Amino acid sequence: MSVVSMSLKRPVTTVMVFVSLTLLGLIAALRLPLEYFPDFDAPFLFVQIPYPGSTPEEVERNITRPAEEALATLSSIKTINSQSTANDASIFIEFKWDADVAVKSVEARDRLEAIRKELPSDVQRFLVFKFSSGDQSVLSLRVSSGRDLSDSYELLNRKVKRVLERLPGVARVEMAGVEPPEVQIELLADRVSAHGLDLAQLASKIQAANFSVSGGLIQDGDSRFRVQPVGEFQTLDDIRSLVLNEQGLKLSDVATVQLSPKRRTMGAIWT
Repeated sequence: MSVVSMSLKRPVTTVMVFVSLTLLGLIAALRLPLEYFPDFDAPFLFVQIPYPGSTPEEVERNITRPAEEALATLSSIKTINSQSTANDASIFIEFKWDADVAVKSVEARDRLEAIRKELPSDVQRFLVFKFSSGDQSVLSLRVSSGRDLSDSYELLNRKVKRVLERLPGVARVEMAGVEPPEVQIELLADRVSAHGLDLAQLASKIQAANFSVSGGLIQDGDSRFRVQPVGEFQTLDDIRSLVLNEQGLKLSDVATVQLSPKRRTMGAIWT
């Protein structure tokens, strides 16, 4: 029996079927959520381990390989790729579509924490990003001026970035094209040679002098005191007055210390 003949013989049933389909369509149209940019999670993880001032070979040997071997133990991995540069190690992981990326990101952090002792001691942090369409920027603003804004990071951070972050619904604000200032120590070659200073030892001494660690707790009866030795530099004069040897040689005697904008890695010219 064809559909046409059955519809003609049973008109009531046919009408009820079409009415039911119409009602289902109306209910779905009214209750189905619609979004202009629907949020979805892709099974991707991106791990970045900053390590500036090194070489790609050293980053690959001391950071990328141990991290990649630890992350390779995660389940449901489809592909894993890594890249080593002079400033960081980057690892991109693609999972199968049935994997829970939120759980995998937590497991990735646990794997990296487990091998932290195998990484160089001056590795300060690692970043784990999971891809989500909701994390993509939806609004871009450009700030222009008749003067050079390359050294205006603090101004833009205080007057623009922080103001935008306080707006309702704003999750994150990022600035590009302007870098925060950094302390630059420029050694004077003739003075360093005259005082017979070793550059590796000098770098280690500067790094060791700038510290902030936790010394634990001291309990005295019912009182507990947290001990935290702090030796961080507060001003440029603190860095300049750093004593380098037993003769009282200071860093300012062999180097110039100044606060300068960080080297820009990107920029744009509009005409």
